[in-house]
Amino acid sequence: MSEHWTPLPKLSNEALASIGCPRPIQPITAPQRDWLLARARSTVAGLRLVQSEIEAIGISLKDGSITPEQAAGALAALEQVPCYVASILFADGAE
Repeated sequence: MSEHWTPLPKLSNEALASIGCPRPIQPITAPQRDWLLARARSTVAGLRLVQSEIEAIGISLKDGSITPEQAAGALAALEQVPCYVASILFADGAE
């Protein structure tokens, strides 16, 4: 395994700047593994909730409940919310 990490080209410059260059991976203990699995589940939930919010914005825009400017503002605000935070922020409204 190479010690030089090459970022994925799909990530935006902002995303690349926020993750920085990761350190070499150390062996993972069982509690760390459990935490990583919980973090992965939380991130997946956050992604689903963000997707739901995006769909709601699109539906609201399509039916005229919100203006294009409001939709643009709401989408821009969602871009600033990390998915693991979204799993906390939007959890009350998710069914």
